[in-house]
Amino acid sequence: MNKQGPNGISWTDWTWNPIKGECPVGCWYCYARAIYQRFDWLNEGTVPESGIPGMIDERELYAPLKLKKPSRIFVCSTYEIFYQKHHSWRDGIFDVIKSCPQHTFQILTKMPENIDRPMPDNVWLGVSVEKGDDVGWGRISALSKATARIKFVSFEPLLGRISAGFLRNAEEFDWFIFGRLTGHGKKHDPKLIHLQVYDAVLRPKPVFLKHNLKDIWPGKLIQEFPE
Repeated sequence: MNKQGPNGISWTDWTWNPIKGECPVGCWYCYARAIYQRFDWLNEGTVPESGIPGMIDERELYAPLKLKKPSRIFVCSTYEIFYQKHHSWRDGIFDVIKSCPQHTFQILTKMPENIDRPMPDNVWLGVSVEKGDDVGWGRISALSKATARIKFVSFEPLLGRISAGFLRNAEEFDWFIFGRLTGHGKKHDPKLIHLQVYDAVLRPKPVFLKHNLKDIWPGKLIQEFPE
């Protein structure tokens, strides 16, 4: 597990990655892939029955059991936990989650259509949405069908316009995270990001602005959490 601070993933306290290996989703902006390439972790193993890169790190799997202070823990920050063929991995991960009711486990997925179980009460379940396109619509629609006490949407990296109508359809969710793409030589339109955030703030739900918006956001960052 890795401790997070203001310059890390600021909406969580720890990242927990019991699955090691190259994420099969392959997002072009993935920061984790660069880290795995640097340390030569891309070929950590495979699931024998599928040939998919990755393996369970048994030592990491049980790490939350040793953490006594109640904390927010981001599950599988470098791997897609709901990649369709990983049912056996998920069983072990959720067994640990259920054994740690003092912690809040934050799960963020790009494949909510593969959510295969109701979430324990100590799980916050979210989807990642880059823009208000058909893919984004599909993800929030699939999340709406899942069972979790807290559901959220992470607009990060925000790569395009999120319409007011899109946010209205996401009103049933409990939390909105915003962040921009860093690296890759990309330029950002502060007006676009401000508009999306202002639209979200108008709704009576908590909003969290990631630290990477500090340079383009006027005033103090909004960093709210759901109850």
